[in-house]
Amino acid sequence: MSDPNPQTDVRPDSESESGPRDRPALLAATPDVEAVSDWLRTLTALAGLLGLLLTLIAVELLVRI
Repeated sequence: MSDPNPQTDVRPDSESESGPRDRPALLAATPDVEAVSDWLRTLTALAGLLGLLLTLIAVELLVRI
């Protein structure tokens, strides 16, 4: 008869499972809060300038009509 606990025959495959040594590299690649907030502030400012530019172009085109 087979073993009632199938977990006893399971051997971890080193290629399919990530080991604990992979985690520090992933955490090191994650940016900190200050860097993310700087990027968001920059992207917000650029989006605002682009919106202002498009609004000015739209007003200019409407005034010429």
